Amino acid sequence: MQNHADLLEGLNSQQFKAVTHADGSLLVLAGAGSGKTKVLTTRLAWLIRTRHLGISEVLAVTFTNKAAREMLNRVGRLLHTDTKYMWVGTFHSIALRLLRAHYQEAGLPASFQIIDAGEQQSLIKRLIKQKGLDEDRYPAKEIQSYINYQKEQGLRAAQLTPDGLRTQQWLEIYNLYEETCNRDGLVDFTELLLRSYELLAMHDGLLRRYQQQFKHILVDEFQDTNQLQYLWLKILVGAESEIFAVGDDDQSIYSFRGAKVSNMRAFLRDFNAPEPLRLEQNYRSTTTILDAANALINNNSERIGKNLWTDNAQIDKIRLYEGYTEEDEAYFVIDEIKSLHNNGIDLADMAILYRSNAQSRVFEQHLYNRGLAYKVYGGLRFFDRLEIKRVLAYLRVIVNPYDNEAFLRIVNFPARGIGARTIENLQELALQRQISLFDAVEFLPGKSKLTVGKFIDLIRMMQSDIKVLNLTEVISYIIETSGIRAHFEADPKEGEERLDNLNELVTAVSGFTAEDADNPLVEFLAHAVLESVDNQAQNLESAVQLMTVHAAKGLEFKVVFVVGLEEGLFPHDNALKNLKDVEEERRLMYVAITRARDKLYLLRACSRLLWGKRISAPISRFVDEIPEELILNISGVSSIGYSQLNEYDTPKRNNFKLPNNPAQVANPESKTSRVVLVEKDLTIKIGDMVRHAKFGQGKVLRLNSDGKKMTAEIFFIGMGKKNLDLNIANIEKVN
Repeated sequence: MQNHADLLEGLNSQQFKAVTHADGSLLVLAGAGSGKTKVLTTRLAWLIRTRHLGISEVLAVTFTNKAAREMLNRVGRLLHTDTKYMWVGTFHSIALRLLRAHYQEAGLPASFQIIDAGEQQSLIKRLIKQKGLDEDRYPAKEIQSYINYQKEQGLRAAQLTPDGLRTQQWLEIYNLYEETCNRDGLVDFTELLLRSYELLAMHDGLLRRYQQQFKHILVDEFQDTNQLQYLWLKILVGAESEIFAVGDDDQSIYSFRGAKVSNMRAFLRDFNAPEPLRLEQNYRSTTTILDAANALINNNSERIGKNLWTDNAQIDKIRLYEGYTEEDEAYFVIDEIKSLHNNGIDLADMAILYRSNAQSRVFEQHLYNRGLAYKVYGGLRFFDRLEIKRVLAYLRVIVNPYDNEAFLRIVNFPARGIGARTIENLQELALQRQISLFDAVEFLPGKSKLTVGKFIDLIRMMQSDIKVLNLTEVISYIIETSGIRAHFEADPKEGEERLDNLNELVTAVSGFTAEDADNPLVEFLAHAVLESVDNQAQNLESAVQLMTVHAAKGLEFKVVFVVGLEEGLFPHDNALKNLKDVEEERRLMYVAITRARDKLYLLRACSRLLWGKRISAPISRFVDEIPEELILNISGVSSIGYSQLNEYDTPKRNNFKLPNNPAQVANPESKTSRVVLVEKDLTIKIGDMVRHAKFGQGKVLRLNSDGKKMTAEIFFIGMGKKNLDLNIANIEKVN
């Protein structure tokens, strides 16, 4: 031990035990801020030096290239050696190294090419077209998710059995996809791992060679491993080799990517490992913060168990602020950041963490208005997000049909069967005649004119309908009527987040006050452009960090604001029906809490706008699970919150004036502007707000009276347009 004191210097007793563990495989439960990276890299250096191993006899697997580089740099400094030929890397990079070395045995050409997710999706699109399938019914992204999921389970197309027509088509595409990749020498990311696993499983000689070579296997972030990664590790561990895994089941938050927290317990069983060694001393946070994290996570039943502690001083209580609205919540956060910054805390040492990307919008706006630099970590600014740009493009074309850039963005979104060739023809016609794409549609030949003409009719209908809607209602109407909402509702992978962002757009509009009451839509579009200008800090500039809790994993800050702590938001509504999902949400909250070093703020809004409707928002169960003695409730009456609640009951009305242009047409279907329902003693006019027993609150767009039969077309927020027989419908006017 004496000769290796330089390696062991600075380790606490548990870290020392982990690094110098002598015999057999070991699972290290490394709590947040407990120095796991130091343990893993020191263990690697310790093995090479004390066991007299060659640098190629140890395999270390990480989840990110950054972690792999950091490990190599640290080991290089500890051992004063060149780490170039060490087997340290991500699962994918190690798998690629195996396949490059044994491409023939893997059934690959020497020059096989790696394709990224975008290229994979493009290939699947071509195969869908080749099979003559409807791309709307069989979206490429959906089939891509299916193929990757099956591969992560270690399953080829030939091993699967369809359970219906839809999965039959998916399976046929999967089969075609495999044939195409094999023929063209293409390998996607998931294939790297599956192909290398099959390489080892099918070639005993190769398997024995690598089992004998890798006498020790080290794994970082073990709680994030999926089924295939676990199988891959399991097959590599031979009779004479040992596996040393570091992970934290309390920070397993990636089940949506296929991560299996159950792999932690499986490790103890499959590798004959003793009781896990726990790293519980935290070097990051105060006692108060750790006590809160421990109390919270103890509510999870499916955990191996540990209890974080620290020698750090107990400084402040956790501060809880309950705002009236999301605007009130954001105003308080920015006010507090300004105050803390004035007292010497760097902006870069403060982070705002949220459950959903959509929540960033209101904080971005307030930071910008208060002149504070900010950085959206791992994501786009709100108005730069694809789904927001789509809605804004519809608004731009409604206001100005000659906006060719906006026209191209939405003419086939959501997909309406307008192909690339048709769009090319349209652009050529517009160029030849020196007219807009909108006007060029009437010169298209045959079927193309009919198909694109339906889009033109949709825009003209929208131009007519929004005349009686206020700005918030316009946004909701466009999201519904364009089909954008339905499009993302059908997307199982990204739809939820996209819909959250669309809802936040409706919220953003409801808080927008136009100076020109005659043209609020035009003014809002200008506002959106200005907001999307790069207000984010440059790389070298100190800035407040905005990010989702998922993106925050592995990071730490002096001051952390965890916002949106309401039931249905955090924990997310989609998790509330399943205990396992709630437990993952609780682990996510645990990650959020343990990002804070000195100060932790918990915030929630008592009411929040959802698709233009203000709803009450019960406080998150996670706040209730933190002992009261650890929390200081600093909530107070805010003039912003109070005024917003008052204004919501009497929303401002906006009258729209569209620019004069040939594309604007009158509404030919409105046969009357009002109807009188004698039996109900009720007069209804176009533009009236009504309430329906089933559909909720809506606005009357059209009225038709044909003798005794009177019908109305009503736009209901969150439900879309409905045609109702007024003699039968259970509606009442809203004053």
